[in-house]
Amino acid sequence: MAVRGFEMPRLARISGALGPGPSDRRMYVVDALGKDPYRDPETADYIWYPPYPLTKPHHGPLQPDANGQFDHLEPGTREFSAAAAFAAVHCAFAVWEHYIGRRLPLVTRRGQRRLEIVPRVTKIGDGAWSGEGFVEFGFANNNQRQPYCENIDAVAHECGHIILKRLIGPAPKGRYQFERKSHDEAGADIVSLVCILHFDSVVNAVLAQTRGKLYSINILSQIGEYRRGHSGRRTTRKLFHDKTMAAVARARGHDKYVFAQPFLGAAFDILVEMYEDHLVQRGLIDTDLARRSTHASAKAHPRIRREFAARFKLNPDGFADSLRDATRDFAYMLALAWRKSRSTGVTFSRVASNIAAADARLNRGRYGAIIRRAFGKRRIAVRVGRS
Repeated sequence: MAVRGFEMPRLARISGALGPGPSDRRMYVVDALGKDPYRDPETADYIWYPPYPLTKPHHGPLQPDANGQFDHLEPGTREFSAAAAFAAVHCAFAVWEHYIGRRLPLVTRRGQRRLEIVPRVTKIGDGAWSGEGFVEFGFANNNQRQPYCENIDAVAHECGHIILKRLIGPAPKGRYQFERKSHDEAGADIVSLVCILHFDSVVNAVLAQTRGKLYSINILSQIGEYRRGHSGRRTTRKLFHDKTMAAVARARGHDKYVFAQPFLGAAFDILVEMYEDHLVQRGLIDTDLARRSTHASAKAHPRIRREFAARFKLNPDGFADSLRDATRDFAYMLALAWRKSRSTGVTFSRVASNIAAADARLNRGRYGAIIRRAFGKRRIAVRVGRS
């Protein structure tokens, strides 16, 4: 389902030689026909594994034009879906590998060298899946005019699961398994959030929509809202909310999406406060306005919105640069915190503490108070000085 204002595709330029499919040395598209999902849409258990046998029904690999490009394709066609899926997957990994500082192994299974992308799998229904060696996509509301593979948010979320598994390792069995799975749902949404903020069209649109005041229901805070059904991306996944761990306690053990809300909400709060910190550093707002611009006051005090709008009108480019710089700092912190989580293990508190430790290392603690306040408000403990 397209977000209003983003119905038309954005062109992506990919460096390096592309082959039919599209494909490159790390990933390839197979346009399978009548394919059964690799994982059970109800249980997430594996039914079978890639690579998809080319003896089974499929369209032949999509061919580039005379210039080696795939930008000549008509939206709404299977061919366009194939190219869009490849571009979105490539973009998601390129963005996060920049912050991580190295390329990630996209495939770890023996006998498979490249990540398989299956753009249209009707039998998945309203959802999308990633797993060992693949990403594959269904359709929003089971409507074949709304393929998830053409939406960067949906694609980046699925790639986020692969990124987190490569950085942190597989989810453990036992006591901490559920919290790890909940964290990974929140983390995949964070991966998606950072990815879409690398598009100038998104940055400009959200700032125009909010007049610079991001503590609100807006394009960013509604990441994933359009997705429903088995994908778990529901209206309950809004990033802008006041949920604490006490408020979601009943979800422990059975609804990882609801249980993830406080961690995801805290992460969104951190990004927004980092953005406002950059606004102050640039002299675009004063410290008093930044102090009054809190999550709680966003709805209740329209005067704050008017003040932001007046400041935004004076220098919209400065606001955009502040959001980009905050996104950069935020992503570097998360990348380092997730790498550290491989050794500490994953609970919300441990990852929150790792984010604070990453800030101390990367930014000399510039955002420490913001991080502690955001997680503290959600009743997620940050243990300062955690190694």
